[in-house]
Amino acid sequence: MNTFDEPRPGVWHYLRTVLLGAAGSGLLFSASLAVPFIGFVAGFLAAVPLCYTRLSSGRRAALLATLIAALMLGGGFRPPIGIWYLLQCGLVGLLLPELILRGMTALRALLWTTAIAVTASALMAFGMALSAGQDLFTMAQQEITTGMAQAMKLYEQQQGLSPQDLETIRQGMQTVATTLIRIFPALASLNLLLIGALSLLFLRRMAQKREMALSITPFCDFRVPEGVIWFLIVAGFSLLAPSTLLTTPALNIIVILAVLYFCQGLAVLVTLAGRTTYAGMLKVMLTLVLLLQPYLLPVVAILGIFDLWGDFRTPRPKQEENL
Repeated sequence: MNTFDEPRPGVWHYLRTVLLGAAGSGLLFSASLAVPFIGFVAGFLAAVPLCYTRLSSGRRAALLATLIAALMLGGGFRPPIGIWYLLQCGLVGLLLPELILRGMTALRALLWTTAIAVTASALMAFGMALSAGQDLFTMAQQEITTGMAQAMKLYEQQQGLSPQDLETIRQGMQTVATTLIRIFPALASLNLLLIGALSLLFLRRMAQKREMALSITPFCDFRVPEGVIWFLIVAGFSLLAPSTLLTTPALNIIVILAVLYFCQGLAVLVTLAGRTTYAGMLKVMLTLVLLLQPYLLPVVAILGIFDLWGDFRTPRPKQEENL
C-alpha cells in the first residue's frame, strides 16, 4: 500500500473513527484544562487520536474529527478555547501525519509542524493582546504572576512554615516568575514540540501495526543538524550584550537548543545502553537517575553537543591483537 493513498473505509468504520478521534482528542484536551497534574500530561496526548484517525480513515476524516472536537471545546468552555485547540493540537494532529505520509522525514516534519503551530499560536496571541489593548508580554506577565500568587497562597495555608521560610519562598518564586516571563516564548514552543514528539512516537507504533512504510527513525538515531550549533554559539555570545533586546531572544534560543541537544545526548545514552546485556535495566536506571538528580540534565545536553564531533554512537572497529 502506498502511504500517500487515502484509506477507503466503510461508512460505519468511517463514522466510528471520526467520533472516536473527536471524543478522544477533545476529552484529553479538556482534562488539561480541568484536571490538575494528570490533565497536564493528558494535554500533550490530545493530538494522538487525530493521528490515528488520519491513518485509519484519511485526511477528511481527521479534519472532520478536529472540527467536531473544536466545537465541543468551544461550546463546553469558551470559543477561544476551541480556537486555541485548533491552532495547537489540531494543527499537529493534521499536519504531522500528512507531511510524513508525503515522504518527509520525521525530524523535518516535526520541525515544520512545530514552526507552523508556533506561528499560528503567536498570531492568535497577538490578536488577543491587541483586542484587549495590551501587549503580549504584559498578558504573559499577568498570567504568570496570577499563577505564582495562587501557589503562594497554598504555602501560606500550610502550618509549620515560619515567616522567614515564607519570605524565602516568596523571593524564590519572584525570581522564577521573572525568568518565566523572559522565556515564555521558548516554553510555548517546547510545549508544541513535545505535543508533536509524543504524537510522532504513537504514529510510529500505529504505522508498524498497519505495516506502513513511514520514514520515522527510532529515537536512538535522533541528531540535531550540525549547522544548528552556530545558532547556539551566537546566542551564547549575545547574552553578554547590555540590552535586553538581544539577551531575551538569545536566552529563548538557548533554552530551545538546550532541550534539543539534551534529546541528542539522551539518544546517545539509550544507544550505548542498548548494546549491553542488561539494556532494559540500564534504561530504567537512567530514567530514575535523571528524574531524581535533575542537575545531571545539563551534563546530558553537553554530551549531545560533543556528539557532533565525537560521534559516540558509531560502533568502533576492534583492532586485531598482534600474536
